[in-house]
Amino acid sequence: MIAALLFMAALPQAQAQSRRTYTLIQAGGLLGVSTTSAHAPMHGYQIQFSFGRNFHDRVYAGLGLSQDIYRGSSVMADGSRSSRRINTLPIFGEVRAPLSSIGMLGSLSAAANVGYAPPMGAEYFGGFMGKAGFSYGHLLADRSDLLFSVGYGFQQFDSRFSAAPFSQHNAFISVGLFIR
Repeated sequence: MIAALLFMAALPQAQAQSRRTYTLIQAGGLLGVSTTSAHAPMHGYQIQFSFGRNFHDRVYAGLGLSQDIYRGSSVMADGSRSSRRINTLPIFGEVRAPLSSIGMLGSLSAAANVGYAPPMGAEYFGGFMGKAGFSYGHLLADRSDLLFSVGYGFQQFDSRFSAAPFSQHNAFISVGLFIR
């Protein structure tokens, strides 16, 4: 009973503070552009979740977690094809800044992510990551936008189970929900 009363008393305060934070959930594709490995660049997909502080709708800064899955194929020396799948789970810092309004319902913004994917066993490769891009937000409801993002990224791949570390540059496109 006491817990329910405390929860109900804190609810108006939590709603008043919700405008100081933001949450972003997005998913999209990764298109490999170049790589330092002997294999062709890999393509894949990503799912990201980030949250952070809203500084008066001028700058958004926060932390995020992403699941990036890369897939590629290559031709071996004997002519057979080999497929590979590489996973990363980067933890990153994020900064977003609105650039301009587009009409009554749209807005253009810039974003940058910098982080590190810790190596976890044979399945998840580690390495530094960085991404930068632009987003178009279309207002859905009060303080919620449907977000379309495009940009360019860099990912290092390092695992104690692979022969040599390598890196890849990629382009990305994603769709998400931005709640501020």
